[in-house]
Amino acid sequence: MNKITLKEIRFKKLKGLSNVTIKFSKPLTAIMGVNGSGKTTVIHALSCLYNPDGNGENHIFPEFFTPNTDASWSGSELEAVNEIIGTDGVPTLLPPKKYYKAFDRWAPRYQTRPKRNVYYIGIETCLPDIEKKNQTTKISYVSQCQTSNVARKTIQGAAGILNKNYTALMDNCYKGTHFPGVELSDSLKYSSLSMGSGEQRTIKILEKVTRAEKYSLILVDELDLLLHVSAFRKLVKELNRIAVEKKLQIVFTTHSLEILSMSEYIGIQYIENVTSPTGSANSFVYDRLSEELIYNMSGECNKPVKIYVEDSLAKDIVHEIVRDLQMTFLVEICKFGAIENAFTLAASFIIEQRDTRNILIVTDGDKYCTDSERMDHIEKKLCGTEDDAEDKRQAALQLIHQFSLPTSTPPEKFLHQIILETFPQDNSIYQAAQAIQGVNDSHEWISNICDRLDESQETIIREIFKYASSHELFLSYIDNIKTWLSQHQNI
Repeated sequence: MNKITLKEIRFKKLKGLSNVTIKFSKPLTAIMGVNGSGKTTVIHALSCLYNPDGNGENHIFPEFFTPNTDASWSGSELEAVNEIIGTDGVPTLLPPKKYYKAFDRWAPRYQTRPKRNVYYIGIETCLPDIEKKNQTTKISYVSQCQTSNVARKTIQGAAGILNKNYTALMDNCYKGTHFPGVELSDSLKYSSLSMGSGEQRTIKILEKVTRAEKYSLILVDELDLLLHVSAFRKLVKELNRIAVEKKLQIVFTTHSLEILSMSEYIGIQYIENVTSPTGSANSFVYDRLSEELIYNMSGECNKPVKIYVEDSLAKDIVHEIVRDLQMTFLVEICKFGAIENAFTLAASFIIEQRDTRNILIVTDGDKYCTDSERMDHIEKKLCGTEDDAEDKRQAALQLIHQFSLPTSTPPEKFLHQIILETFPQDNSIYQAAQAIQGVNDSHEWISNICDRLDESQETIIREIFKYASSHELFLSYIDNIKTWLSQHQNI
């Protein structure tokens, strides 16, 4: 088996892509862009680069780029740059492999392609195979429980992503056609004929990725198709876990801006096509999304409300307040680090004469808690003696709000106590919190819970909002921030 990895693909000319280079720096790569930008063209081209190295699929260019009245594809040209790991474990960059169509046939011959297993998952996987036969009479299929390790891992992954109590993956057979099904913990069984389209596609994706050999290339067109946001995020995290474990490359197209919150897992390649004043078309690729590109995708302008917080814990808490107030599309949350930076930030906004009506700087509430303490720090940043110096300092002070913590209590310790006071005792988060009696660092009151349960901090905070929604101390803790945000709901 070749230990081969695709580093980049260069399109000289293919369909609407011209002089475009797509790079692959992470196990997961999202190909993004508006409709017609060439996302699916990239996926289709990638599927044709290799010969199967075992059980992989054998796709060829005419399968996706079929000659027709309007397009012969003559003049198409691209090249791929691969890296291979030798028997000594040393990676070597291979010379670029060129693919082109000069006349009637694509070159070079397919048998000379590098060996690598490729699996393509198109949007047609939203339909069960049996439905593609337009069957209208009763379908009496034979159902059998799949007991393989692949089936077990597939159904476990699907259960977590879709929040379903699956216990088994079924194989259903009707007149030689196989299609999947599931069994639930209450012994209910149903096939893909009765599944939601997003559900069956998730199972198909997971099954194919789980079954794939190491170093395979997995290609998925419209990964987010028919999935709600929570399921999509969980699917991405599960695919990343499998890709890292098996040295896979997973490349997918998507329109979902949820990708922005998962950049730790995903490399972004955004394709933008621009027509010059002379009428010539140019394509550009970006590895991050600017506000302009986000607007192209969503039609939404830059979020008008800016909230600055100390760390990821505060960011997750503010995010939940924002979500509760249904202000997600209005508010951008940024981290500024150490609390001292809050005063530098506030002073800079005043010096720059920024419009600060929709800007809030939030401190944790365990340090520099009084107005006089905060003003001492602001005076060090705004130390002028001009006539309006005091007005500037007061304006900077008004930008800074804080969470309302009990005296000398770190926020993580406070939230730990809230869990013990509000969560049911049979709740796993409560049990993990109760087991933590002391810590070396205050952050560990929450991070240790995350580690014990293998849950994200975001999940823990969301559960705290669920169970502590009427707790007096917790409501007081978030009141300053929630009140300020409530006053900006109708901007």
